[in-house]
Amino acid sequence: MKIYFDGCSYTKGSHRWGVDNWEERRWSKLLANKLDAEEYNFSLGGGSNQRILRNITTEHNISDYDLAVILMTRPMRTEFFHDGKFINVLPTKNFEKECIHTYCDGLEIAQFWDFYYKNIYDKEYGKKYEEVVQKSIKAICAVNNVPLVIMSNWVKTPLSFDLMITCDKTDKYPSYERINPTDNHPNLEAQPKIADDIYNFINKYKRFY
Repeated sequence: MKIYFDGCSYTKGSHRWGVDNWEERRWSKLLANKLDAEEYNFSLGGGSNQRILRNITTEHNISDYDLAVILMTRPMRTEFFHDGKFINVLPTKNFEKECIHTYCDGLEIAQFWDFYYKNIYDKEYGKKYEEVVQKSIKAICAVNNVPLVIMSNWVKTPLSFDLMITCDKTDKYPSYERINPTDNHPNLEAQPKIADDIYNFINKYKRFY
């Protein structure tokens, strides 16, 4: 059995857990172990929902897998193609610093994204595009007969997801321990809990049978 995973840093895992074998201890690997399956984790820290859709549409053949487990991320993120590669876009990214030292030709790209988030991007656009991505992922998996568990780590989403994986304290969704008070990512101790919650959901609804 082969499981396709995708998402952002919540799915990728983190060296900030302070262990060398962190990839072996992330929830995707633990879930694959519980299902006696192979883990194929294509997530990327800072990744966007657009990247998730691009991956499942053009980069990988989803029909090669027996189950897809996808954790969508914050809808305001996006990506663009520059100098031969795709680059993550987050409203919190310091483009001026990164463009000078990493991959941009100057400040024009940094200024563009700064202007975009301040003057163009709207939350309603984010909501609608999130819905477009979610429905597209569902349709792609359905037409390829691949069972899907689709989730979100964004508690402000207007959509109905199978599960929520969040460290925000709410009464509506389960909450997982953070790495630290200023880092909202699930910590190492939270990984088996997340794997158990998804495993129990799969068994409850028989999503891969």
